[in-house]
Amino acid sequence: MIAGRYRNRSRIREAWVVAYGLVSLYVAIRMGVFALSATAVAQSGETTHLPNTYASVDHPFHVARADLVWRELASGSVLRWIGQHQGGYPVEFYPLGEAWLEVAVRALSLGTLTAQSAHTLAIVGLFLAPGAAFAALAREDGWSPGVGFIAFVLHISLPGSWYHGGYTELVQWGLVTNVAGAVAALCMLPALVRFLRTGAGWVGATAAALAALAIYCNLRSLLALAALGLGAWLAGFVRNNGISLTALATGIDGPRKSGGPARATHLQASPLQPSAPRSTSVHSAGDVGLHTLRLALVAVVAALLAAPELVALARFRDLYTFVQYSGYAGLAEYATTAGISVAWPVLGLGLAGLVIGLVVRRRQATTSAAVALIIYLALTATLVIVPAAANLVPQLEPTRLMPLQRFLTIYLAAVAFWSVLSWAVSRIDPSRRWVAPALVIGVAVVILVIQTRPLGGRPPDPASPVVPPVSLYPVAMSAQPEQVDLEQAIRSADEAAAPGTALLVLGSALSWHQQLWVPLWTRRPLYYDNWLWYWHPDHAGTPGYNFLNGHHYPDPERTIEQDYLAHHGIGAVVVTGRTREVASSSTFLRPLRKGIFDVYSVVNPVTTVTFGDQNATLLSYGNRRIQANSEKCGNPVNARVNWYPRWEATLDDERAEIERLDDGYVSITAAAPVSRAELIYSVQPLDWGARALFLLGVVGGGLLLLKRSGRVRVSGMDAAMLSR
Repeated sequence: MIAGRYRNRSRIREAWVVAYGLVSLYVAIRMGVFALSATAVAQSGETTHLPNTYASVDHPFHVARADLVWRELASGSVLRWIGQHQGGYPVEFYPLGEAWLEVAVRALSLGTLTAQSAHTLAIVGLFLAPGAAFAALAREDGWSPGVGFIAFVLHISLPGSWYHGGYTELVQWGLVTNVAGAVAALCMLPALVRFLRTGAGWVGATAAALAALAIYCNLRSLLALAALGLGAWLAGFVRNNGISLTALATGIDGPRKSGGPARATHLQASPLQPSAPRSTSVHSAGDVGLHTLRLALVAVVAALLAAPELVALARFRDLYTFVQYSGYAGLAEYATTAGISVAWPVLGLGLAGLVIGLVVRRRQATTSAAVALIIYLALTATLVIVPAAANLVPQLEPTRLMPLQRFLTIYLAAVAFWSVLSWAVSRIDPSRRWVAPALVIGVAVVILVIQTRPLGGRPPDPASPVVPPVSLYPVAMSAQPEQVDLEQAIRSADEAAAPGTALLVLGSALSWHQQLWVPLWTRRPLYYDNWLWYWHPDHAGTPGYNFLNGHHYPDPERTIEQDYLAHHGIGAVVVTGRTREVASSSTFLRPLRKGIFDVYSVVNPVTTVTFGDQNATLLSYGNRRIQANSEKCGNPVNARVNWYPRWEATLDDERAEIERLDDGYVSITAAAPVSRAELIYSVQPLDWGARALFLLGVVGGGLLLLKRSGRVRVSGMDAAMLSR
C-alpha cells in the first residue's frame, strides 16, 4: 500500500513536471527560441541571413555589452571599463550580472551561438525562471504543485507595463537588468527559507549565490533582498496560533482531531496535498538565535561575493549622477499601479493570500512571502511619501521596484486561489481528489489561451502608457533590412575613418536605440545622438543638450559642426533620419555611401588622443589600456576618455598626474613636450582587497556546501545546533 502511494505521488509529480514543460515550450516557441536567425533582404536586393533577436528599446545596449564581456574574456581579461560608450564608464555603475548570464549561455554552446542568439535564450530563461521559484515555494510548504503552476501561468499571461516586471518590461522594453535582479531575489527566497528551517548547507550556498547575483544584476535588488531576508526571518520564529483555517480543508494545520469532518481528513491524505508541511515554526529563544545566525551567514557570504561591486560603489558613489525618468506622484498612484501591474482580480486574490500567509500555520515560505510583501510595500511607500528617504539613494527610482512586488502578489494570489478551490471541492465531493488539480490546469489553460492570443495588427507601441491586453505579443526583431544596412554602413565607416578617431552614429531606423548595436561591428570609440545611459553631467554636447532632460541630443543636427566633431575626435559619421539633409550639405564631411544609413568621413579629423595641437600618429584604444604616439612632441596630452580615479598616466615612460577637464575628459600636463602617452585603467589596493573578499566569499560558500542539515525543533525549549 505504501509503495503504491509513493508510486502515485511520483506519477502526479511527473504529470506536473510535464505541465510545466509544455507551458514553457509554448512560451519559448512564441518568444522565438527556435527562430534565432532569419533572412533579410537588403536595400540592394541582396538576401542576407542574420542573427535574430529582440531589437526594441534597450535590447541593443545589452546585447552589445554582453558581446564586449565575451571579447574581453577571449583576450584574457575581465571587463572593468567600457570605453566605447560615449567616453566610457566603469562597469560597477551599470553592473554586468545579466551580461554574465548571456556569456554563460554562449559558453555552454562552446561559442557556437552569436551574441544575439545568446541574448534571446537568456531573456527566455529569465522570463521562465519565476516558475521555478513559484514551484519551489509551493513545494517547500507542501502545497499542491497547482499553486506554483497557476502562479507561473499568471506571470506569463499578465504583461504589465514597462516597469512592472512582466513581458512588457523584459521583452518589449528590454529592461533586463532590473527584471534579472528581481528574478534572482525571488529565486533566493525558497532557498533561504529552507536553509533557515533545515540548515542544509547547499541551499544556504544557493541562497547566498542568488543574492549576490541579484546585486550584480541591479543595485536596486538590495532593497528586495532586505525585505525578503527580514520576511523569512520573521516568519521563521513568529508562532502562528491564530486562525487555523481548518475550514479550508487544505492540510494547513496538519492532521485533524478525530472528530473532524471525514471529507477534510480524506483530502488531507491526498498525495496532491501533503498532510505534513515541510515548514516549521521556531519557538524557543535558542531557535531564534540559530535562525538569526543562519540568516547572517547567508547575508555575509552574499556580501563577500558581491564585494567588488559594493566596495567600488562605496568608494565612488559621489561620482555617480543618476537621472530619474519616472516616479509616483503619491500613494494613490502607487496603489493604482499595484493593481494595474497584476490586474485587479489578481490583486484581490493576492491580498487574500497575504492574509492566509499571515494566519496560516507551519507554512513558512508562504508566511515569508506575505511578511516580505508587507515590508516591501512599506519601504516603497516610504520612498514615495518621504523625500528625505528617497534622496538617500536617488538611483532607486521607486517605480522600478515593482517587479518583486508583482511576483510576490502573484504567488500569494495563487495560494488564495488554491485554498478557495480546494475548499469548494472538499464541500462538493471530497472523494474525487483529482478534481481540484484538474480545475487548476483547466483554469490555467483558459487564462493562457485568452491572455496570449494573437491580436493581429501592429504590435503595441512602447511609448504608449496603456497596458497591452495580452502577453507574448510580437516585438521588433533584429533580422531586418535596416539592420543589414546599419552593419554595412558601420563597416564602411570603420574602414574609411582616420586611424585613432571615433565614430558618430546618428538616428535609428529600427525601433529605438538602433545605434547601440554598433559595438558588435567596430572597436572604435562611439558617440550617439541617443545613448540610453550616462553617469556624469559634464558631457560637452550640442547647444540644446541638458543632462537632466535625458541622455539624448534634442538637436542632433548640431553635431555636424566642426567644433563638436573636433571636440570628440570624430573620424566618420553614420546618419539616418532627420539629420541626413544637414549631413549631406556639410562642408566638414566627405560622402562615402548612401543607403538607409549614409556614411561620411570627416575632413581634417582630430584623433582621440592629441599632443598639444598634434594628432596622434599611432593610437591603440582598448578598455584597459590606451597608447598613443606622435611624430612631433606636444603638451598637454588630452585624451577623449571620461576621467575616473583608476586611470593612471605615463608620458615618455614617466608617471604623470591626470587632470579632469570641464567636459569630463582627461588632460595630462608634462614638464616638457612629449611624444608618447599611455593610460592604464589600474587595479588599485582597494580593488585587490575587494577581490580578496570575493575569494573569501567563494570559500565561505564552499564551506556551506559541506555543511550538514540541522533542523530547527518545533517542540521543547532546545534548538538544534549548527552541524559541524
